[in-house]
Amino acid sequence: MTQTLNGSCHCGAVHVQLDPGKPVAELALRACQCSFCRRQGSRTTSDPASRLHITAAPGSLTRYRFGRRAVDFLICRECAVYVAAMIEDEGQAYATLNVVGTDLPGFADREPERLDYHDETDEQRLARRKAKWTPTVLVEAVPNA
Repeated sequence: MTQTLNGSCHCGAVHVQLDPGKPVAELALRACQCSFCRRQGSRTTSDPASRLHITAAPGSLTRYRFGRRAVDFLICRECAVYVAAMIEDEGQAYATLNVVGTDLPGFADREPERLDYHDETDEQRLARRKAKWTPTVLVEAVPNA
């Protein structure tokens, strides 16, 4: 059985709970090479067998879109931490979690795989995200309420 991982943005307005489908050491750790992720210094993880629950205080999230405008980058409005990138398709949300921004345990000493998705079509991106990202629930409510 794997242990639930808990983290939050810097100010605590956004909490994350990752229920990994495998040991943390086996979860992918990626460094996307897009301009946004590079500037954020993000390191992300996702796994279709895991489950992610994001709880954000009402009004604390900004959804930022750039480029093809297909993904919501969830950013805390209070402390400006990039928390996750999320898509919704056919009623299901999927996300890749920024383990640096949420200070998620178990990743600090690992080297990420650097990936560049620049040449993917919109269809390829959606298919990859649905296949590799984590099923996610986002709740905008007072954390721990």
